[in-house]
Amino acid sequence: MKPEDLVTVAAWLYYHEGLKQEDVARRLGVSRVKVTRLLARARAEGVVQFVITRPLPESFRLAEALRRRYGLEAAVVVPAAGPEEVVLDAMGAAGADYLAARLKPGLRLGLGWSRTVGRIAPYLRRLRPVKDCTVVELAGSFLGQANPYAISGPLAAALGCGLEALPVPVLVESPAARAALLAEGRIAAALAAGRESDLAVVGLGEVGPASTTVLTGMVRPEEMARIEKAGAVGDVLMRFFDAAGRPVKTPLDERVLAVGWEDFLKIPHRVAMAAGAAKLPAIRAALRGGLFQALITDASTAARLLEGGPTSGPGG
Repeated sequence: MKPEDLVTVAAWLYYHEGLKQEDVARRLGVSRVKVTRLLARARAEGVVQFVITRPLPESFRLAEALRRRYGLEAAVVVPAAGPEEVVLDAMGAAGADYLAARLKPGLRLGLGWSRTVGRIAPYLRRLRPVKDCTVVELAGSFLGQANPYAISGPLAAALGCGLEALPVPVLVESPAARAALLAEGRIAAALAAGRESDLAVVGLGEVGPASTTVLTGMVRPEEMARIEKAGAVGDVLMRFFDAAGRPVKTPLDERVLAVGWEDFLKIPHRVAMAAGAAKLPAIRAALRGGLFQALITDASTAARLLEGGPTSGPGG
């Protein structure tokens, strides 16, 4: 049989007749490795062509376009249909699934508290215990009597992990107060553990009078106004950045108890969970600056992030 005929017959047996590669090899009297090469040649030469008769789901198309536009390793887009609470729940489920696919023994998982990241909580049942892992808080998690956005404790319990908690305010009253807290061995150890995280999942903060930090009373409106005037469009772990994703120094820096800017950027895989028109400037800036390898967002936000230029994702 001629080589080109062998390619055709191997492709017909595998794709049309549904035989396994070892069965094709047996029929043709060749090795399985040879069959693999024949099938690869069939695809390369157009002997076999695939036609997908259904359009790609919009969420997948948007995710792929985001990944290519911003050079991300991964993007997850959830449908934007329904009220905000429905969308946030969908993002929480997506966040849990993202973690489930990346958990491994010995993982050091860093978390930053946020309203969106906290929505993972109802979906912790999707996760399985992981051997020798550690959940680490990347920023002070004390907010009044309790932090309604915290997820670290429940997540550590669900995974059977140790927990490196940082039960201090993310923003203290003065540089002196910060220095005193950093002198505490447990606080210093928790921050050191945060710097050694393998994977970080955090939210993004917006800049303006409606930001969570202002609404919770951590930052005074006049302080936020000065930060906005300095060019900041968003924050991660209370570290502010401009429209190009570059750090913006503010008077708050000397009062923040969180992993530092440079240390955060050294974490190998950083995931942002954020959506909504108010956070769009922060998300776009963070992606432009390469602050994250992955983004979990909703379809409406994804579409707006892709405006202003061609997209090269599948399906358009």
